[in-house]
Amino acid sequence: NERQKSLTALPLVHLGIALKLMGDQPRAEKAVEEAFAKTVQRPRWLGDYGSKLRDTALMVALVEKNGMGKPEYAARVFELARSLKTDQREAEQNQSRWGGSGRIYLSTQEQVAIGRLGKVLINDGDALVSGTLAVGAESSSFEPDRIWSRSFTAADLRAGVRLTPQGTPPLYLSTDIAGVPRTPPEVDDSKVAIQRTFYTLDGKPWVAAPLREGDALIVGLKLEARETMPDAILVDLLPGGLEIENFNLTDSKQWADVVVNGITLSDRSNAAEVQHEEFRDDRYVAALKLNQGQEAHVFYLVRAVSPGTYLVPPPLVEDMYRPEIRGVGRSSVKSIKVVQP
Repeated sequence: NERQKSLTALPLVHLGIALKLMGDQPRAEKAVEEAFAKTVQRPRWLGDYGSKLRDTALMVALVEKNGMGKPEYAARVFELARSLKTDQREAEQNQSRWGGSGRIYLSTQEQVAIGRLGKVLINDGDALVSGTLAVGAESSSFEPDRIWSRSFTAADLRAGVRLTPQGTPPLYLSTDIAGVPRTPPEVDDSKVAIQRTFYTLDGKPWVAAPLREGDALIVGLKLEARETMPDAILVDLLPGGLEIENFNLTDSKQWADVVVNGITLSDRSNAAEVQHEEFRDDRYVAALKLNQGQEAHVFYLVRAVSPGTYLVPPPLVEDMYRPEIRGVGRSSVKSIKVVQP
């Protein structure tokens, strides 16, 4: 009776499936029909970690899995595909106009939803694909299956890869490419700005001189978002040769007189709305809320442990559930050299 209060369609599908499991088939079908007929624009941020893409993918996956699917419901899959293609085209156009990656970004929620939808559709389908794969001079065949996948190394790609599929059309091919870029990503502060600065333990900006093993530095990160980001994730990769030390395990009195950018380090918890932070082996990670137009400051400690010269990767920040809102930051130094005492 309260279903009209739902701001999005996905809860109505959940309601419909629950009613079906209770044996109330008429009301179950009505709830699902209303879900797929709902046209209310989803709020830009709702706090449910979702998006229109995630909700639609899950809606189709759930009704198919629970025997409530209809052709008009399944047709939403093609709408999703067209929408993603349009988003990709717009991203590429924006890249040519204003720069940027030219890619669309999917949140973890969206990726999982698409994965669940794909699994349901594959299990329900009866189309099979077989074929021949040639890598360089070597060739092999694969038996008919609903889905087939293979990973290729850089050496395989250099040798040449050729796939000859066999099956009843239409057949669909998806390729994923993963690797480490030769050059660092360009600074992107169009939606959220982030800058990293290294400081000495007395709070002064560090001049990029060689560090001795055992030397420590304060890392300061300044962030400013163009719009409010309730679910921002900050990832600051460490350069080689350094390891993180947890500020919280040090004596707070040690930092009572150390001021960085007007912030006393003993009061650093008031400089940003940090919800969670992790001090990992190779990176610092923080989940925080960023308010539009307000600066946030985050700090952590690093110590030099391994001699060598290391490049410093840029800091990154993005909205966990709207990953197109992201920023690639600047660093006060490009490389760090660690020497023996």
